[in-house]
Amino acid sequence: MAKIIPMQQRRGRDAGLAGSSGQGRQGRALRPDAQKSAPRTATGQGVQKNVSRTRPRRGAQNRAPRTAPQQERKVVEVEKRVQYKPAYDYTILILLVGLLAFGLVMVYSSSYYVSEVKGESQAYYFLKQLLCVAIGTVAMLACMSFDYHKFIALSYDARKLESGQYKNRPLFSKPYIWVLLLSVVTLGLVFTPLGVDINGSRRWINVGISIQPSEIVKVGLILYVACSLGEDPRRMRNFWNGLFYPYLVILLAICVIIFFQPNFSAIVCISLLMISMLFAGGAKKKYVWSIIAVAVVFGTIFMVMKPYRVKRLFALFNPDNSWQLKQSLYSIGAGGLFGRGLGNSMQKLLYLPYRESDFIFAIIAEETGLFGCLVLLGMFALLIWRGVLTAINAPDLTGMLIATGTTAALGIQVCVNIMVNIGLCPPTGVVLPFISYGGSGVVIFMAMMGLLLNVSRYGSAPIPAKRGGRLFAVVVPAEDGTLIRGLDEKKKRRREYEIEQKKRAKRRRRPH
Repeated sequence: MAKIIPMQQRRGRDAGLAGSSGQGRQGRALRPDAQKSAPRTATGQGVQKNVSRTRPRRGAQNRAPRTAPQQERKVVEVEKRVQYKPAYDYTILILLVGLLAFGLVMVYSSSYYVSEVKGESQAYYFLKQLLCVAIGTVAMLACMSFDYHKFIALSYDARKLESGQYKNRPLFSKPYIWVLLLSVVTLGLVFTPLGVDINGSRRWINVGISIQPSEIVKVGLILYVACSLGEDPRRMRNFWNGLFYPYLVILLAICVIIFFQPNFSAIVCISLLMISMLFAGGAKKKYVWSIIAVAVVFGTIFMVMKPYRVKRLFALFNPDNSWQLKQSLYSIGAGGLFGRGLGNSMQKLLYLPYRESDFIFAIIAEETGLFGCLVLLGMFALLIWRGVLTAINAPDLTGMLIATGTTAALGIQVCVNIMVNIGLCPPTGVVLPFISYGGSGVVIFMAMMGLLLNVSRYGSAPIPAKRGGRLFAVVVPAEDGTLIRGLDEKKKRRREYEIEQKKRAKRRRRPH
């Protein structure tokens, strides 16, 4: 297996080997040109440690030449000096950058005409979306740069978590409680002067950019469920004192606040998110199905309370009764296989409402055709798949639930938005993540991806690290007992594979 040690320690070790006059096990392994003395450096601790290992023992002059097993034991000593660092899932990062770039292009393409009609510049919506992407980048870097266990306790200790000491803490000493409370407070801000009334609904607050507090609540719920279940996973065994209280009580309180905005689509998305996390956290199937049945009953009651909701539902069977749905289907049908081309959509010329936000998928279908839609859906599917893998490989229950929650929130919102555009769901205010115009949709989902990348860092295999800004030297044992030095990655990987195959063969031959 390829072994990596710092340049400075390698020189110090060579100096110690040269002082031993060719005696000892490691002295005979070096090539003649590598057995040159090197000056002692200031960092002498690592050098003295390596020199002490190469000191010859009694009878070393009469010892037989080293065999292959001794060579492998020597390699293990070198391996202990290799330093590693955790690695993020860069596939998620690459997909995220691709989706954001494509979203910026489509926001400009779908909004430049309406910007001119309103007396603004063609890049008005594009520049505001670019600002939201910059803010979201800061939020993502903040969420991925620290240990997610800090949401359980600022001075997190895994041994205290295993022994159950975190369960008996005061309620407000838990950081994830404060995150949930702050997210719920933002829901109440829509009823203050900061709230913005659009089409009879107060769903947004204006702080320079439009933010939808129902999106912030999703992050608070994800962290609350993940951290609380990470502290005490056994609470899922009891329905009333584990599942109903506190989780369903908190969900009910949030849904009541959102109901008075009103925002029925946000209630549906948040409820689906909570149910998926509780199921992944260990809730029994009979409890989950009972919750779904009750939610369907109350959802039906709330839907028939407003006539416009019933009208939207029946418009699915006759699109001519819904202007938005009819124009969206016109746009999708006009795209064909490869579309009209970027910027050549006709439905964005004030025919299709909310062309840059809720119905941007219809503009994508018209300008890029079926091919562009499949590419976009493939990117979302691959991102969701990487999120599922991150949840599977998470080191603990808290990380698994954070990855599950962020992935579920992404998947639910993508499915609802696309179903609205193609006429399988009544028109709602759910945007397409990373693609649609909107401050909260971009910033909040980029913060969620930061949490997902944070979990992936602790669940993936570590990679060799650097020390002091210097590259590590590659030391590869050859068949003749010499050490090959350098930075030849191809040679290192080939020799690493050969050594691993030999170890597996020995394990297979070992009697059980």
